[in-house]
Amino acid sequence: MLVAAVALGFAAAFFLGKHFFSAPESTTPHSKIRHSVLPVQAASTRKVHLYFAGRKGRFLQAEERKIQATDTGSAIGAIVSALLEGPDDAKLVSTIPAGSKLLHTFITDDGTAYVDFNPELSLLHPGGVTAERLTIYAIVNSIVLNLDSVERVQLLLEGKPAPTLAGHLDIRLARTANLMIVR
Repeated sequence: MLVAAVALGFAAAFFLGKHFFSAPESTTPHSKIRHSVLPVQAASTRKVHLYFAGRKGRFLQAEERKIQATDTGSAIGAIVSALLEGPDDAKLVSTIPAGSKLLHTFITDDGTAYVDFNPELSLLHPGGVTAERLTIYAIVNSIVLNLDSVERVQLLLEGKPAPTLAGHLDIRLARTANLMIVR
């Protein structure tokens, strides 16, 4: 009986020791990866006001459009893309030169949206103080006045701040909306 009790004790110790005190499994870089499936956020449709020049070319006028966006970053891209397409209303004129392309957009925590264009925005710009002002504020107003999380817009050309678009207005710093040129 004593032998059976000792044998049973060893068996129990072996089983419990293996179960509670087993060596950890080897960890490879792949064993630490957790795969999770994040839901894809559906794009929502929202109304925005895009700003284009009136035929006389002295003031901006709003044109209502619908865009598809999932977040602020995609909304900025959709707004600028719609500006690049030009106005639907024949009484309005685009202030952005044909051939201009949006390269990148991003927004910082302080509410500054960076909008990066190809150099054609500057190279093909007709110039003049009024034309530059209309181009700058068509972009800035269209973004700031439609998106609550954006307070200012910094224009970039090929990822860098440029001194001006066409030699007149300083665009090295981010700009806030300007309603004084909207009619």
